[in-house]
Amino acid sequence: MSIDAYIFDMDDLLIRSAGIWRKAEETLLAAIGHQWTAELAIQFKGMNALDVAATIHRVLQPTLPLADCQRIMRDSLLESFKGKITAIHGAADLVRALYGRWPLAVASGSPLEAIRAALAQVGILECFDRLITSESVARGKPHPDVFLAAAEQLKISPDRCVVFEDSLIGVRAAVAAGMRVVCVPSGNADEIRRLTTYVFRSLADVVNDTSLIST
Repeated sequence: MSIDAYIFDMDDLLIRSAGIWRKAEETLLAAIGHQWTAELAIQFKGMNALDVAATIHRVLQPTLPLADCQRIMRDSLLESFKGKITAIHGAADLVRALYGRWPLAVASGSPLEAIRAALAQVGILECFDRLITSESVARGKPHPDVFLAAAEQLKISPDRCVVFEDSLIGVRAAVAAGMRVVCVPSGNADEIRRLTTYVFRSLADVVNDTSLIST
């Protein structure tokens, strides 16, 4: 297949951040008198902080105003990102294998300052031509806006972009953008497999797949 650009999600794909996000989610939930549950979390996995808060507000209907919920969630997330960040196995190797051969972008739900800090800490910030947060577009994932914005900024047609994702919400967004998707599932694996052809156990496995990185 012909590929002109690669677009990466960040959280739980390039970096280990499930604990970072969960800490922020628990902070918000505690503020409205609730506890974190996997059943609730699956409804917003892959969304940006503002949309996570909006989903929690819609589902649990707390008395605390939505704007306050969003502020608590985003502030807590940024605070959590100040800690140590580690790359997921294979992520840095894959990014460096692509670097200099194709345009690369990150399209993530994390705030832009968190994206920059995390990628710098794991040593791959300089590999990316564009960094886009879904906070900067009209609609976050599962809508396609952030991926379409990445393609536009790279000046590449969406159908010639490949997206790397881990979440079902992210996969849905990439498919809606008309892009091909490579996924290392962090959940909902069965449904992810129904939506995309390329599913790997690890990004380390992608490095050895010549059909994806040697076109």
